[in-house]
Amino acid sequence: MRLDNKTKWFFGVSGIGKDAAYALSTIMFIYLTTYVGMSPAFVGTMFMAVRVFDAINDPIMGNIVQNTKSKWGKFRPWILTGTILNAIIVIFVFINPGFAGDSIQLMIYITIFYVLWGVSYTLMDIPFWSMIPALSKHKEDRESVSAITRFFTTVGFAIVSAPYLVFASMLGSGQGNVTLATNEEMRTGFLLFSISIAVLFVISQLIMVLNVKEKNVIENPKKTSLKKMWRLLVENDQLMIVMIVVVVTNFVLYITSTMAFYYIAYNLGNENLFLPFIGFGLIVQLISIALYTTLSKKLNRKQMYNYSILLQIFAFLGLFANAFFLGNNIPLVFGLGAFVFFGQGIGMVLTTLLLSDTVEYGELKTGSRSESTVFSVQTFVVKLATGLSMGVVGLGLEVINLQVDADSDSLLAQSASTLTGISVMMFILPIFGMLLARAIFNKYHRIDEVEYQNIVSELEQIRGSGAVE
Repeated sequence: MRLDNKTKWFFGVSGIGKDAAYALSTIMFIYLTTYVGMSPAFVGTMFMAVRVFDAINDPIMGNIVQNTKSKWGKFRPWILTGTILNAIIVIFVFINPGFAGDSIQLMIYITIFYVLWGVSYTLMDIPFWSMIPALSKHKEDRESVSAITRFFTTVGFAIVSAPYLVFASMLGSGQGNVTLATNEEMRTGFLLFSISIAVLFVISQLIMVLNVKEKNVIENPKKTSLKKMWRLLVENDQLMIVMIVVVVTNFVLYITSTMAFYYIAYNLGNENLFLPFIGFGLIVQLISIALYTTLSKKLNRKQMYNYSILLQIFAFLGLFANAFFLGNNIPLVFGLGAFVFFGQGIGMVLTTLLLSDTVEYGELKTGSRSESTVFSVQTFVVKLATGLSMGVVGLGLEVINLQVDADSDSLLAQSASTLTGISVMMFILPIFGMLLARAIFNKYHRIDEVEYQNIVSELEQIRGSGAVE
């Protein structure tokens, strides 16, 4: 049975609230260091430690979801529970308890709620993505629902990550100009903004849970133990390859996306350019995601992956030349940035599809099917890459001696060496990371379109009439 359009769109549109909520975690670093006054080295190291710890727990959560049985299925109970908990917890991160920015009390407070944020988001994120293989076994359906979902998750991410400074300024001071708002007003604005996104998160997931059901249900005869879960992960070599490639790529790109604020504010000298730059980039991402299905009819997945990576490498080389030799020409920053964002959009859809393919590959190789265990790897790699990148950014900003004063309502001037350090972190690291990821993928990844269809055909023969559609 093919997947109906109603299911595709209800599932996909819910991605708006899901990734809007996730985007709140990506702006926490700027909020805590620039407007609260916490040490970049502490925040970066803490984020790294918590994300790595949280990432290690993801496969365990995947195993719990995989063994869940209820009248609502395996996934939806966890999606709704995790959503409600996360929506409450994220507000506490942005509540200013009155502690000084450099106080041990604030460090403990933020650490506790950041840990709780990560755990609660995992509760809903793993089952959310795990539902895709359970919606349909057909390659075309999976590509369609993945592209739709990635389109709307990008929209959700965009409505937070692009205009958050403007929204915080408007909500806190009534003015859309960030430079005219005091830091106290910005902190109030961040809190009100987080509350509004939390409400959107709950509403979007509730609508999806009530309207989307699993259709490609294939139950394992026995519960999967933790020991067996780890064996399934290790023996699924293609899953491991995808995981390594995504970790390396996301690690360097997350460094760049975090450093974008500092580059625009200090190197370009105008923090109000942040909104149009990120907004422009996210529009380009949406276009690339929307074009994925059309491009996939002309190019296979390996070709799509290589073109997307090479496009970004070319753009980063141009941005490096612009920063060091052309005087940070702003139109050139936007023009070359478009190539980076376009490649990222293609990469986001590919990540979901490559992981989906490893579900059947793992079932054929190990005799046990586990969508949740496989897709726990997606949240694992995102958290691991984010955590490592935050650690590098935090320590890097300390090394290059970035000057920040939360009591000052204007950005401090930076030395020439600090500005050079920002450009190096922004443009050099991604080039090496993507070259490494591309080399690993081309050498070791084997599941192309033909191989996937062979796997599905062989599984259908093995299952006989055991699959339930």
